[in-house]
Amino acid sequence: MTPESGMASSTIETQAGSLLALGVDHRSAPLELREKLSYSPEQQAELITHLRRRAEIVEAAVLSTCNRTELYLRATGDGDALTPAFETTFKARSSEIDVDGRCFVFRGTDVARHALRVASGLESMVLGEPEILGQVKKAAARAEENGWSGPVLANLLQHAITTGGRVRRETAISSGAVSFGYAVVELARSIFSRLEDTCVLIIGAGETARLAARSLLERGAGRLLITNRGRRRAEQLRAQLPAAEIVPYADRDRALSRADVVVASTAALEPVLLAPAVAAAMAERRGRALLAVDLGVPRNIDPAVGQIANVFLQDIDTLEALIERNLKRRRADLQQAQRLIEEEVMRFERWLSGLAAQPLLDQLARHAENLRRHELERLRRQLDPQSFAQVERATDSLVRKLLHHPRRFLRGATGDPLPDRALVRRMFGLEDLERRGR
Repeated sequence: MTPESGMASSTIETQAGSLLALGVDHRSAPLELREKLSYSPEQQAELITHLRRRAEIVEAAVLSTCNRTELYLRATGDGDALTPAFETTFKARSSEIDVDGRCFVFRGTDVARHALRVASGLESMVLGEPEILGQVKKAAARAEENGWSGPVLANLLQHAITTGGRVRRETAISSGAVSFGYAVVELARSIFSRLEDTCVLIIGAGETARLAARSLLERGAGRLLITNRGRRRAEQLRAQLPAAEIVPYADRDRALSRADVVVASTAALEPVLLAPAVAAAMAERRGRALLAVDLGVPRNIDPAVGQIANVFLQDIDTLEALIERNLKRRRADLQQAQRLIEEEVMRFERWLSGLAAQPLLDQLARHAENLRRHELERLRRQLDPQSFAQVERATDSLVRKLLHHPRRFLRGATGDPLPDRALVRRMFGLEDLERRGR
């Protein structure tokens, strides 16, 4: 297997260099392999320092999350950057990467398309998930702060961030909760006007309970209480959520009087919250509503709790139905999101082509200025100083105006098909000038 497996064919080869991206994600590699290929910020610095020692690699950036590790490069056309990048970044950590299809590779335009899709949430395990955009922002900032990225990769990553924001604003690709944690947040917001004023009681300390607790805190829940039958696991959860307060498991019923939201997710075979205890707590709450979310299978909250006044009981089936509705809404906007991304890919392509056209633009501007100066010298003796200054200003303005549209055209700013730069050089006689050494 070579690292070219699955490589897209579209390329941009410019005087700015070649764009290259390679990596693994949740579709190409299992969790065990992704863990081996994950890079901490410190490890990223070591990796990039090592790669940048190679003359053919001029810019680099790393995006490393729980679901993906991706390396973005700008390389010169003078050597093979893919092989050393693949071997250093991936193969050195695990020979399993040699299995066909584990590592994806993109070049040129497809690098831009992939980066924009990633930032927009189209490549995520959960379509449209919001966290990836923040992770791309951090990767871009780290690359810029450390001097790893230059004009091309910095612009590409910023363009990906801008596109991710645009896709989220103009489509429903990220709207609505599509995880149990954020579904609980959505339910809480439908009942309480300010999540910041709520107190949340989490019963359980497993992965589902952790995700629900983290989602509520990230969205602004004011206070978090944790209780679990085993104290040690409750302590482990609090270590991840330092703002939380541990409540003894035997006191969970009394804690209901303080809570506005209670989420139960345990492995218990019978309800851990019974209707009498909830009714007693509601009597102390003086009319304050209680959202009770049961994420247990079998159920952790007595179904009779839903009959108590001012208690809103939701179970796992309710949340799954809510998540499915939101996913359908996201999928309905997928094509629109893809159209927006293609627009932005074309915009980046025009910018990159314009960057490559800069040497030609500089040469064209020098040629025009030399012609202008030559003609001015012929007039210098025929005009008084004041008249000559007027002619000089007028010819300078004329040249600038004549070159304005060619500049925009060659940079791709007009949106027209990009011209053949060799044809432009012949059209203005620049090749003849080079042969004459001018």
